[in-house]
Amino acid sequence: KIDGEVGNKKVYDPRAWGKAAEQGMAARVVEACENLSSTGHSLGA
Repeated sequence: KIDGEVGNKKVYDPRAWGKAAEQGMAARVVEACENLSSTGHSLGA
């Protein structure tokens, strides 16, 4: 209970903002790889 009431679980559920953060970070990594001209290259090669 939040403030004596049952809260809206979608507002404070960490899985919701965690998923959005993961998608944003993945997009940023792709952008960084494109900027560094490393798209399509392996880390081990």
